[in-house]
Amino acid sequence: MLMIAIGIGLFGSIITFFIAEEMSLKDADFSDIKDAFTKELSLDESLAKYGTIKYMTMYVVIVFIIGILVSTQLLIPQGLGLGLLMAYVFIPSLIGSLVILLIKWRFQPLLKLISSFMFGGGYMVASAFAISVTHLLLT
Repeated sequence: MLMIAIGIGLFGSIITFFIAEEMSLKDADFSDIKDAFTKELSLDESLAKYGTIKYMTMYVVIVFIIGILVSTQLLIPQGLGLGLLMAYVFIPSLIGSLVILLIKWRFQPLLKLISSFMFGGGYMVASAFAISVTHLLLT
């Protein structure tokens, strides 16, 4: 059951992350990203143009919902201990971050490094919070 939960968490979060990332970069010109390091840009303009906060929030909320569903339907009914619940939090985060780093590493290394950290951090926060909330409320 734990491996099924990890698979659901990993594939659900990677699909959601790639959709959110593509939506946030659909209007981006990659020379704009270079300008972020060479010119002084307004934070408000950057966030409004790319919508990073909006799409990252969407990603965290969807991963939180997946975490609640997985913990209520698979993890808690099986009576898994805290170590196995934390495996659901950390293993998909590590595997997903590695997958994101491996994709297009030669072409966009800095962007993929930032995306990898955003995926891992967002996944760990959302899934750990979902598991802790459901564990406190249901057990």
